[in-house]
Amino acid sequence: MNNTEIKKALYKQKPIAKLQFIRVGVAYYKTLVKDNEGNENFIQFQVPVKDMGDADYFPDMDAKLLNRYI
Repeated sequence: MNNTEIKKALYKQKPIAKLQFIRVGVAYYKTLVKDNEGNENFIQFQVPVKDMGDADYFPDMDAKLLNRYI
């Protein structure tokens, strides 16, 4: 899947991204989406801690809120 297909799937399927771990100033989130053929694809988001600012980041988040970090 390319980035455009991933972003469309995130808005259409509304998966939840789960925090995997934080390492060296980067928070790693992961979610699962299906492509047009029904295959499951893991999507990983790498969120720099310095970009978090004063926003709230939770262990489970709506994945579409993290799409800028694909």
